[in-house]
Formats: sequence, structure tokens, C-alpha cells
Amino acid sequence: MKTYCKDVDILSREHLERAYEAFRRSPRKKTERFEAFFARPREEVLAEAWNMVYRRRLDLEPIRTFERIEPTNGKVRVIGQESPMQQLLDYVACEALQPLLDAKVGYHQCASVKGKGQAHAVRYVKRWVRSPDCRYWAKLDVKKYYPSIDRSVLMAMLRRDVRNEPLLWLVEALISTHTHDSGLSIGSLLSQRLANYYLAGAYRHVHGLAKERRGKRVQLVGHVLTYMDDWLLTGPDKRNLKMAVRKLVKYMRDVLHLEVKGWKVSLMDAEPIDLVGFRFWRNKVTLRPAVFLRARRAYKRARQAKRPTRRQAARCVAYWGYYKASDIRGFVRRNKIKETFDLCRDVVSQHAIERKWNEENLQRVAA
Repeated sequence: MKTYCKDVDILSREHLERAYEAFRRSPRKKTERFEAFFARPREEVLAEAWNMVYRRRLDLEPIRTFERIEPTNGKVRVIGQESPMQQLLDYVACEALQPLLDAKVGYHQCASVKGKGQAHAVRYVKRWVRSPDCRYWAKLDVKKYYPSIDRSVLMAMLRRDVRNEPLLWLVEALISTHTHDSGLSIGSLLSQRLANYYLAGAYRHVHGLAKERRGKRVQLVGHVLTYMDDWLLTGPDKRNLKMAVRKLVKYMRDVLHLEVKGWKVSLMDAEPIDLVGFRFWRNKVTLRPAVFLRARRAYKRARQAKRPTRRQAARCVAYWGYYKASDIRGFVRRNKIKETFDLCRDVVSQHAIERKWNEENLQRVAA
């Protein structure tokens, strides 16, 4: 069996520099904690990280946790906030695991993959639903996915696919710091990458499901797309699709130790697909009602203000992608959504310019 990451040296200066630079450029809130971390000399930070990995002893601050209530459905999620040093080590591990992730993670496994977010899902689902072969669809959701991941199964998969002992030790040491006895911490870069990898086997399994029909091999599903732990399966035959879903649920339960919530197979012409904040019909794409209401409220408040605050403007800019990808042009035109978006974009841009100028001046004064 082919193995990966054999030639990666996580202790090399080049690898540590690459991970540090990726972490430094990553989008994040500029808190005092991170400002102090990046104010330290780079050589000192890299030496500390190298020493931890070389001695195989992590000396990290405990992960802080806080609860976040999802605004659209009221779900309570426990989010972990790692220390800057642990986040740097996450980048060290993820940079090293990239060859494995490129090979194993499926093409339509979206979320937490560069270039494969909501836009990727929308583009392909819109294309699939217009095909006459997409007569039926099924949507599955894994129950409490991150906390339910079996670490022993995950490490067994990594030991099977990765031939790099220092890297395996680092990954296992990092996930052992996560707050619960089982599962992965929500909010960690390493957790996001490993969560996609954990489901890659199930993705390939359902893609390969088939049956013999009059001497010919017939695929049970037409298309498969995942958005983290949400699954969409489509196909022309209801019986075959049900068979595929049952086999997938059994695989997740027996191999990955995951529980899937209740599911059903729906007729495409009778019920739209509700996925990634959109509702997909044969001839149009609309917004999920909860998303539509929140976006409309954000733009209404921005229009009513003489000049939107940076926070109001940022919310409108974030919601613009939903309007752009959906087929509600009449609503956008009547409510002057595009004009409000242009104003909010200028506010966000001006704030970023002013902040950068202030930071440069402070550095100049300090020097």
C-alpha cells in the first residue's frame, strides 16, 4: 500500500519557516495575545517549536473553550481557542500532511479546503439538479461529528497511510491536548484537516457502490458531495439510492464509529435540496429562509444608517456572496442591495487602510 509524507522533515529550518509564514498570513483576530507572539524574534519562536518536537514534549497552554450559539438553528457548539504556539505547531503538522490530504480527500469534499467552500458546492449542485438523471436525492448529517471522531481509529488510519514517525508523534500529541477525552476540538486547523481525512474513506466507499443488473455494473449513486459532516447523494433510481445510503450509514457506524441522524430519500421535483445555506430547485436557487432574513436585516440596517459602522459593513460584505450566487435578482434590484454592498465595501476597505497606517506609525514611533 502506498504511503505518504516519507520525505518530509518537520524539524528542518525550511519546513518550520514555511509553517510560520503560513500562520503569520492566516486570517485571524489581532488580539494582544497574538500581537505579543509575533512581536517575539522569529528565531526564538522557531527554536522553541523545534525544541518541543525534537524532545517530544509539548509545553503548551491549556486550550480555552467557550460556547457559541448558532444564530440560524440555535445549536450550542463548544469552540476551542488554542495558544499561538499550538496553532503554529498545527501549521507545522498540516504543512507536512498536505501530500496525504491531496491524495486522499475527495474532489467534492468541501469545507476547510482552499478553493472548495460554499461556491464550489453551489456550482456543482446547480449543475447536477438540472440533469434529468438527478431524480432523487438524500441528505445525511453526522451526529456531533467533531466530538464523535474516534482518535484510535484516526491514528490507525494515519499509521497506515503515513510513514513519518516524528510527524505521527506530533499529530497524536497535538490532538491529545484537546479538551475532551474523545473527538477533536472545534476551531483547530489540524482538526479541520483531519476531519476531512477521516471521512475520505466513506466518500470513496459510497462512490464505489454498485450492483449487477442484467450482466452490467450499475452505480448506486450518481453524485456525492460533502460539506464537512453534511452529505448529499443524488441518483436516478430511488431503490438504488436507498441501498447506497444504508450501506454508507453501516460503514460509518461499523468502521468510523459515527452515528448518522435520521434521513429520507426525496423526489427532486417535489422538494428542493437544502444545503450550504441555499435551496436548490430544478430551475432556480434561492436562499434558506433563515439566511435570507438575516441578510435582509443586515442590509436594511446598513441602508438606514447615514454611514454604516465597520461591523455593519463587514456583515453586509459577508452576505453579498449569498445574493450573488442565488436567483433573486428582482429582490436585489428593488432593495438596492448592490448599491448598499458597494458602500459597505468602501467602508471596510477604508478601515483596513487606516488600521494599516496607524500600525505603521506606531511601529515607527516605537523604533
